Amino acid sequence: MRYYQFNVENVDYFLELDKSDGGYYCLRAIFQKDNELYNTYLAVNHNEFNLPEGDLFHGLEHFKPHSEKEFQILWKKSMHDYENKWQALKQQFHRGNLVKTKILCFYPQGIISNFGAFFNALSDYEACKERFGEENMYPDKELELEIDEFDDNNKIVKLKIAE
Repeated sequence: MRYYQFNVENVDYFLELDKSDGGYYCLRAIFQKDNELYNTYLAVNHNEFNLPEGDLFHGLEHFKPHSEKEFQILWKKSMHDYENKWQALKQQFHRGNLVKTKILCFYPQGIISNFGAFFNALSDYEACKERFGEENMYPDKELELEIDEFDDNNKIVKLKIAE
């Protein structure tokens, strides 16, 4: 992983990039605006902030290197206010539960879908495409999936095809 930062119009961007397929793709991002931190995994008040799409290799010269340690500190701070809500969600839902969720977007990690008012879910794109058909892989499409695990670091619910 590589970590970078840049500023555009008084918003600081912190990116976690992964090198794959000969390019650099953003896996997680943090945005700092007016001393507030937002990240690309929470579904709260940051509709204008999305994960950068595509290969970022040609933009690297505009970014400043940033440390992994500092990125992780900012990531934890961006999640801090949601810890109680996350614990409540984990009490309400359990591994193996079937849930209906709507596709929000597609990240390099897979399909991002809604999971309540504050959190998102992540599922494997290829497995969903195989099960539901490529024609059903678009935003707002509802899918029924099974809860596989809760990622406490990223506050995201991992979903899988129901067995």
